Amino acid sequence: MDEPQTQPPDLLPSLAKVVRGTSILFWGLPIALVVSTMSIISNWTDAAYPLGLLLPPVAFGMLWYGLHMLGPFQPQERVWQDALGQAKLWGLVNLGLSPFLHWHHRAPDELYFAYLVWVLALTFVFYLMSLNKVLARLAAMLPDETLRLESQLFSKMNRALLSMIPVGFGLMFLLSFLNDPPVLILRLLDIALSMRPWLFMAFVLVPLSMSMSLLWKTKEAIYTSVFNENR
Repeated sequence: MDEPQTQPPDLLPSLAKVVRGTSILFWGLPIALVVSTMSIISNWTDAAYPLGLLLPPVAFGMLWYGLHMLGPFQPQERVWQDALGQAKLWGLVNLGLSPFLHWHHRAPDELYFAYLVWVLALTFVFYLMSLNKVLARLAAMLPDETLRLESQLFSKMNRALLSMIPVGFGLMFLLSFLNDPPVLILRLLDIALSMRPWLFMAFVLVPLSMSMSLLWKTKEAIYTSVFNENR
């Protein structure tokens, strides 16, 4: 009689950490977005001082810690660990820049703080791109074929959408050196400014929501394919 297959002794604890890590990332993404927005446009950070100063680092700290929880899973897979390390690096940069959200609100005329907030926005985009790469690598190591296909498709779509943001930053930076830009470019800029809410939804909220969906599906796939088999 064939003996029942058993998982390696260190696999289940590492998968449990993956479940906790994906849960932290799932909740950390919207929390970081809300806290960042409120830190810039609202006075609640001043009213809740010093809590208002601490909330951005806590929110971005969640995004780094969630990735840290994934580290013990398949440490021998170099491609997976490289993708995870790159995302953790961007998460650490975000964490270091996050206090400037509060200081920019306290001193909005200080250009140094304003530039660092824009750098934080750009590095957060790179973090999301790296996170989608991590999710695709993670799904490739799980037994769920549907999750694997969806992760490959939607992670590429998310990275394509998010890559438009650095391109836009680069174009705006180059235009700042033109003393007399063409009229056509000025009209395109006016159209883009009038469509800011729609552009934000298309290139930020859509990839963010799809990333959260992949995180949730990854957690559910682990529950279904691994932990239910051991009941």
